[in-house]
Amino acid sequence: MAALNLAYLHVVHGGDENLLAWIRSAWSTSLLVNRPDRPRAEIAVDVDAELADVATIGRFALANPDLVERLQRDLQLNEADPGTFFGGGAHGYTDYPTYAG
Repeated sequence: MAALNLAYLHVVHGGDENLLAWIRSAWSTSLLVNRPDRPRAEIAVDVDAELADVATIGRFALANPDLVERLQRDLQLNEADPGTFFGGGAHGYTDYPTYAG
């Protein structure tokens, strides 16, 4: 795949740690890793282990319009509602609340 000269590779981790390690060793440019339903405390695990350059945070960002502040202040996160994903409207994309204290 390196011959395709892609800017990055984004993979969804399916549970095979050996495969992720192989992909990292075979892919020399930016590697983005998504671990669906990973706990908040494990967001940076793959980056810290040098298995990824970026840990994607799609659901966290979607459900928390103030995500950076919540992470900085160790505040509770909203849970994303998968029932609204790809629903065709704004519901579930623009109506999550900011932290109310």
